Amino acid sequence: MDSVAEKQGAWKSRDAWFCVLAVIVFQSVILFWLHFGARSSPAFDHWWASSFGTGVVYSVQDALFLFVALWFSRVEAVRDFLKPAGLRRGVSVFGWCAAWLAIAIAFIDVYATSRGLTGPASRYHPAGIATFRVAWWYFTLSAVIVAPFCEEVVVRGFLYRAFRERYNFLVTTTIIICIEAYLHWGSVSRSLFAFGCLASLWVLFCIVRERTGSLWDCLLCHVVYNLFGLFLWIPAVVVVIMFLPFVMRPIWARRRGTILEAPNRDA
Repeated sequence: MDSVAEKQGAWKSRDAWFCVLAVIVFQSVILFWLHFGARSSPAFDHWWASSFGTGVVYSVQDALFLFVALWFSRVEAVRDFLKPAGLRRGVSVFGWCAAWLAIAIAFIDVYATSRGLTGPASRYHPAGIATFRVAWWYFTLSAVIVAPFCEEVVVRGFLYRAFRERYNFLVTTTIIICIEAYLHWGSVSRSLFAFGCLASLWVLFCIVRERTGSLWDCLLCHVVYNLFGLFLWIPAVVVVIMFLPFVMRPIWARRRGTILEAPNRDA
């Protein structure tokens, strides 16, 4: 039986490979000029090392990767990209439950870091920034909304769907893990334990994409994982709970329809 993801339309794996190559080239060029600018200008080095500078760099990079994915998808309009990318489907019960599992993975990673089982992340955290200042809000929104959205659209939205057209689930998931490891090398290189946590998370995302076909499910999991990883534990839980009415709404509607369609036994 075909999965939901397999029924969402066809993209060519060849275009996906070209997209991966373009992403690697663009990222290499960006990093080269960033390091060149940091060595040439102490002021630029200080700006890049700041939370605000890091957020700007990541936002520009993510927007570029999003454009590359749209280009290689060969769609005539953005609306043609939405359905095969899984953006026409809402959050499902399966995705909502997976979000709790993503929080559990984030908890294990944070706990391991506190116990010295893995090195700390190299990124700045909101906890180290004056709360509610402009830099705090910009960094948090970038890490929690902009970066997950762009990454999910490119990786699970386009690349996964395109590779899945030719390869089976196991091969496609392995390819995605390799791509993610390259994009998150600063995190996966901390330790084997950190790689295990992130690889588990990426496998979870692929399972959710395969099972539900909804990219919003993957995005919800990604958002709450990043929130928890940034020590915003209560907001992570609140976000998941807030989606419960939207998840249950179709179930309640189907239940209500079943009751209304049932024959009146008193008649």
